[in-house]
Amino acid sequence: MIWRGAIAAAALLAAAPAIATQPDLRAQLEHLQALDAKVQSAGWRLVRGNAPYCHKVAPGVGLVLFDAAGFSDPKAVRDALDLPGDIAVEAVASDAPSARAGLRSAQPLSVVAGEDVTSLPAAAPGDYARLVGLHDRVDAALLATGKVGLVDAGGASISIAGEPVCVSRFELLSSGTRAAADGRRVVIGRALVEAMPQDDLLAAALAHELAHNLLGHRARLTASGRSWGKVKATEREADRLSVWLLANAGYDPAAAVRFYRWWGPKFDLGIFATPDHDGWKARVRTVSAEIETMRTAQAARGGRADWANDFSGAG
Repeated sequence: MIWRGAIAAAALLAAAPAIATQPDLRAQLEHLQALDAKVQSAGWRLVRGNAPYCHKVAPGVGLVLFDAAGFSDPKAVRDALDLPGDIAVEAVASDAPSARAGLRSAQPLSVVAGEDVTSLPAAAPGDYARLVGLHDRVDAALLATGKVGLVDAGGASISIAGEPVCVSRFELLSSGTRAAADGRRVVIGRALVEAMPQDDLLAAALAHELAHNLLGHRARLTASGRSWGKVKATEREADRLSVWLLANAGYDPAAAVRFYRWWGPKFDLGIFATPDHDGWKARVRTVSAEIETMRTAQAARGGRADWANDFSGAG
């Protein structure tokens, strides 16, 4: 699904649960961080494994930050997670540079990419501009130097070198069963992640949305105008490219088939579905056929799923 407007940061993970008792709040926050780590880990594999074929590549470290000030009761959040300040690690992608550097969820930070985060301007609940700004600083440092520096709350300096990744961020929505892309981000609803029976199905959902970003679908539709037929064409194209992305990330591309077989009976609206998406059974046929096409191309390239050269585009 292509997100029609800019994704509001206020709808993201930090829009978090109602304040409960401290043990309950800690459990809620840790649960969300664990879900976010799953999303980041699958997303990292996709953008790292497909970097050789992406048009836009930048250094990445697989890190998402956390700002307690975005919650309705920042002090309760800080107390629940034993944070001395507002800024901490939200999640790290497994096998990414941040994980190898030893970063962990809820690890408090005092400096991020040269910014003293202990003296940031105050943020009102629901205002995530400073959190977005910190992520932008991390990206800018990686682009400028290939690495990013952090200082934890204990004063230890941490320097993390980036690795080439396709340009796209992954973010967990605090609710919902949908996933979407806006050209720069992939977002996915908490309830959908919680319902996933296997991690490779999560990867398949993310791969579809990532395909929208890599193929520039939002910009294409903005330029040409949105119609049911045009949107449906981009959805089919994203379904097809997703199997190539999965293969390069080390997943079984048939995870896309299994995802739609799992997702369709639960979430597809059947006769009430929007006309800009195929039904789930048609999507199973589409991705199954594309797997065969990809396998033929791989055989000619020594096993590489070189979608930059071999993917046929709209179809």
